[in-house]
Amino acid sequence: MMFAHSGRDGVNPAGVRRRIGALLAAAVLVTGLAACGSDEDTTSGATDSSDVAAGAYPVTVSGKFGDATIDAQPVRALPLSPQDADILLSLGIVPIAMPTDQQNLAATGGTGIFPWEEEALGGERPEQLQLQNAASAAEKIAALEPDVIVSTGFWGLDQATYDQLSAQVPVVHFDSKANGEPWQDSTRKVAQALGIPGKADEVIAAAEAKAADARAADPQFAGKTYNALIGDLGGGQMAVLASDERGIGQFVSSLGLVLAPYATTLPVDADGRGMVSYENLGDLDADVVFVVTRTDDMGDYTKFEAWNGLPAVQRGSVVQLARTSGLPNALGFPSALSLSWATDQVVPTISTALAAE
Repeated sequence: MMFAHSGRDGVNPAGVRRRIGALLAAAVLVTGLAACGSDEDTTSGATDSSDVAAGAYPVTVSGKFGDATIDAQPVRALPLSPQDADILLSLGIVPIAMPTDQQNLAATGGTGIFPWEEEALGGERPEQLQLQNAASAAEKIAALEPDVIVSTGFWGLDQATYDQLSAQVPVVHFDSKANGEPWQDSTRKVAQALGIPGKADEVIAAAEAKAADARAADPQFAGKTYNALIGDLGGGQMAVLASDERGIGQFVSSLGLVLAPYATTLPVDADGRGMVSYENLGDLDADVVFVVTRTDDMGDYTKFEAWNGLPAVQRGSVVQLARTSGLPNALGFPSALSLSWATDQVVPTISTALAAE
């Protein structure tokens, strides 16, 4: 059975909340967090003071579990998800550590760093904050001494964990749920907390302009239909994209393509997914079909006759998004950095797929 795609990154959010939420609470209860910066390193995680807007502090930003008030410019920013690390990097801030778990370690060959992050980091290599191991994470969080925690995309944050963390250091987080707001809003919130709201406008505009330029350069995209298969849920059901309001659908639709009519008739969950039975995969034909795979191997799909019989498959109008390439993460957990990188990677493959005969 293919890896079940329980969340937009393939993680079961409820399981992550239980495991890592308790982990972070333990970090505070057992060791405590220092709200001041480390004497050894004040460069990573710091904003250049010349970039900070006049009158930026104190600043208060909203959050589901409580507002975060920051009295002075943070110098040690700690992200709790790869998407939060992306936001910091897009704003020119090198995190004091890069958060990792089993999912992104598998997708990055063990480095914990996606290709777009590699480019932004240049030669710098922040240490890993491995969140799947409670004992080591507790020690590392305490030793890192963050003066702001960024958690707009971290599923493990609940009220109890927030209360424990925020008693020691401001926690900038989501208003509704992890990864639940547009990436632009999350970027603006983090930039406001860092005293550089103008930088957010700059990076958002650049990412949106890149997508607009790609759309203008490929006018044949306009009006072409697409479907996206996300993963095998088991029990005879396949997860498919049923909404273009988030993640992969939002990105592809921004290029001018439209979600195929059949997909829009499916009941949709909070992550924009619907379910299709194996025998009904033939209903997913479109001008181009996107497919998320574990690796470059398409065997999880080619074993189904209904998949092999799709006209799009037979003519080669398929765009593969292998987890080991980072593309599902770049599109499913978007940021200015990841979307800019993904535009360069995906647009040529869409052109090739639409040109197939």
